[in-house]
Amino acid sequence: MEKRDWKTLSVGVPYNVYERVTEIAGSLGVTPSTLVRELLLKELGVFCPRLFLAGNGAALEVADKSDVRPLNWLLSAGTYYQGGVFRDSEDFKLARGLGGLLFLDSGAQQFYAGFNGFDYPYTEKDYLEFAVRVSADFIATLDLPLDILHPRGLPISDGVRRTVEHGVELIALAEDMGILGEVVPVLQGFDDPSQWLESLDLYKSHGVTPGRFKYWGVGSICMMRSPQKVYTILSEIRRAMPVDVKIHVFGISMNSLKVSYHLIDSYDTSVWVYWAKMDGDVYVWSPRRNSFMRFKSRRRYDTRDLMEVNMLQILTMHRDLCTKNLGSIAKRKNGNF
Repeated sequence: MEKRDWKTLSVGVPYNVYERVTEIAGSLGVTPSTLVRELLLKELGVFCPRLFLAGNGAALEVADKSDVRPLNWLLSAGTYYQGGVFRDSEDFKLARGLGGLLFLDSGAQQFYAGFNGFDYPYTEKDYLEFAVRVSADFIATLDLPLDILHPRGLPISDGVRRTVEHGVELIALAEDMGILGEVVPVLQGFDDPSQWLESLDLYKSHGVTPGRFKYWGVGSICMMRSPQKVYTILSEIRRAMPVDVKIHVFGISMNSLKVSYHLIDSYDTSVWVYWAKMDGDVYVWSPRRNSFMRFKSRRRYDTRDLMEVNMLQILTMHRDLCTKNLGSIAKRKNGNF
């Protein structure tokens, strides 16, 4: 029987097997080697990072109409805090209808424009009750975003300490409410890995350890311009965690994601919404260039049309990075990176 060699796998297989795998791979839009490699690694317990798309209102409506399923989604609690109370929103029904997981962020980005001062306008109790009401699968602790607040005058050490204090109080309440398993403690820092590690050490001193919590968030990365600095910070955090602990990075830039993809277990992005609303651009992912190509389109297409195209291209990027990083992810799972 004729055999066909697969360069990526370096093995010969019966042609009828190759032909069938090629047919399945074609229907999924991947190469035969990619399909087999992913299936083998999943059998070995190696999984690519989980993507959470982020955005509210029109962005969710676009995702809902796209018929792409499942989609994991992140929503920011601060968006729904109005007039001193948390308001119900159709956004949560739409997010739930996407068939994926729902991550509730504390609302840290609202410090950029919506919140005044150096602390949240709501309590841990108010926030947790809202999280329960919207049936969040994951609940980030209330962290103080130092990338926003330190330039305004909040000392780094104070931001780290108060982030941990918020986290410890929220965790105690969550335990009383029976939702401890949904809580994701968030680490904070500003410009040096030692700050995020200090945050972790402070958590540990309060009994909040990677032994108890297997999913941790990393904040104040989204506005960082240096991919190498992001890589260094995430590498140090990864080294400080047991291999079975998962790390989520909030709002990581696409350039930083490319070099740190294998270090993390999940991330969220709303950049596809920003590109459409603010730039009026379509971004197309090029696997060959390993980057997005940018096309001006505002005059020809509605913003929602641009959102949909950009969302689909983010998903394309995610799949491509997944394929390219499978080997590195497998090594990291074994403690090597």
